[in-house]
Amino acid sequence: MPGITGLISSKQGEDVFNAMIKSLNHNNYKVDKWSKNNINLARIHLGYVNKSVQPVFSKDKRYGLILTGEVFSYGDIENESNDDSGFLLNIFLKDGEQAFQEIDGQYAACIYDFVEDKLFLISDRFGTRPLYYYYEENNFLFAPEVKAILKTKLNTRIDYSSISDLFHFGHLFGNKTLFNNIKQLPPASYLIYRMGKIEIKNYWDFPEYAEAYEKIKFSRNEINNYIEEMQEIYAKAMKRQIFRNSSKLLIPLSGGLDSRYVIAYASALKTNPLVTFTFGPENNEDQVYAKMVAREVDAQHKSFIVQPGNIWEDAKYFSFVSDGMSMINGPIQILPSLRDFSVRKEILIAAQMCDVLFGSTLERRRIKYLIGRDHFDGKSKGIITNIFNLFQPDILQSIFDKSFLEKIDKQYKEIPLSYIEKYKRPLHSYFNLIMNEHGRRGTLGGNLLINTLYETRMPSYDNELVEFAYKLPVELKKKQFLYRKAFINKFPDLAAIKREGVNLPISASNIRLELKSYENKLIPYLKSTSASKVISKFSRWNKPSYVSYNEWFKNDLKQEMEAIILDKKTLSRGLYNENGLKGMLRQHSLPGVDHSRLIWQIINLEYFFRNFID
Repeated sequence: MPGITGLISSKQGEDVFNAMIKSLNHNNYKVDKWSKNNINLARIHLGYVNKSVQPVFSKDKRYGLILTGEVFSYGDIENESNDDSGFLLNIFLKDGEQAFQEIDGQYAACIYDFVEDKLFLISDRFGTRPLYYYYEENNFLFAPEVKAILKTKLNTRIDYSSISDLFHFGHLFGNKTLFNNIKQLPPASYLIYRMGKIEIKNYWDFPEYAEAYEKIKFSRNEINNYIEEMQEIYAKAMKRQIFRNSSKLLIPLSGGLDSRYVIAYASALKTNPLVTFTFGPENNEDQVYAKMVAREVDAQHKSFIVQPGNIWEDAKYFSFVSDGMSMINGPIQILPSLRDFSVRKEILIAAQMCDVLFGSTLERRRIKYLIGRDHFDGKSKGIITNIFNLFQPDILQSIFDKSFLEKIDKQYKEIPLSYIEKYKRPLHSYFNLIMNEHGRRGTLGGNLLINTLYETRMPSYDNELVEFAYKLPVELKKKQFLYRKAFINKFPDLAAIKREGVNLPISASNIRLELKSYENKLIPYLKSTSASKVISKFSRWNKPSYVSYNEWFKNDLKQEMEAIILDKKTLSRGLYNENGLKGMLRQHSLPGVDHSRLIWQIINLEYFFRNFID
């Protein structure tokens, strides 16, 4: 995958570094490589942005910098150049380490001080560009994929707490990898390596505004001011995203509100041409409403129907790119569309996690319990610890070997408990957990795939927009009130189009949304009763999802799926109870039973072993 990589070692030579670069070069990328003495630095890139050769050096040659991603602004200074690496280096030369906290960008960078023989690794505030590092016996390595570090054949061991995360959350939490001595650079931090020692410093954290959690009454003027501020901040974030390479932009368009924000502002800012795509069955709500939105803004839109035919090759590829650390079944559906546009488009713009920042999850029963609480009790601790837990203990107990289960059973709780210890207010802890863990290591896992073909920009990870979301009172986030209101006021025609999930216009009243919420809870229950025959006759209650792994694992993909899970190699690893796996697969074949997420996770871990251990 494109990114930056380095090897600082007196034992490992340039041949090893070349092997590291080769392991990352999945698609004939451009490579900028620099080696001198024991220092090896490289950038593997698509050639779409920051086209000047790296490293870039200060005039006195004291500092060299390599960068992946983009830097949009620094404090009040907008970066209007096409040289993000030079922009960042000049900031560092002027303000030193203190500069990192004011940089707005989606990037990872390395700065080397040749006078003090000191290396800096810097992540952006939200860790949008993963960077992994390893240190042992005066060997320091970093890379955008773990597999590059493995090329050195240094001493690595499986981290069982990471396997625990995979089988509870579907992806890793914290800064772990599947190897206990290879770590991910934390978000909003910089690492200093000098004279065989490592120091990591955090330069920013999600802000906590007491008023955001406590204030519940607002005047009309206050609400209007919030609306105007959000519209202004979002417009500024989008302008930063599109002012360069505007003719090479590609926008994924769902039937929801996040992507509608992106396409609406892109249209308002006169992006030309507007090119969008959606994937899923033709009668899926995402497809239906995305096409309506695309027509409204006169976008060139293309639809892709996801078929089971290429799933295995795509799944193997994503597991390889992600080093087995993220759930397969989320990202791979986008691959056919990415390949289709890859020779014509260079930059993909998508909003991710914005709906969460502005309240989409606040109506969930467990999250409602956290609202208004200024300290943790037993119940709120249990909610934070298990809010992202996907699988029930009994199913895990049935499929795993008993001795292996003991190694991974409770370790998944480690990272959620650290949020309880660090943040006193339960809802603030939840917001940080969902952004840092579910967002950074889960949702953004899909970007690992996108970044193999495109540069990725995300207005939802603009510094000002995130800080505004944390400042916005929770009361105004309920039912996404302000998020919807700001859109309705700015783009009334687009707000009149229904959105997926609720099947109502964005401008729908809270009462209609409440009724729809009850309906969405009632229909799945009725489908499990004798009323299912009646429910099945109404198309509005039987819209297909954009993929159907549940049904595919029962039919189209059943034979290949079982061949992987029950393969002798899989069973020989000492992880699973064979009878338990067979029982789980028998259950999945029954109507109304869906173990597809767990099935994918077993397959993903097996791909990891075959790619990196065997």
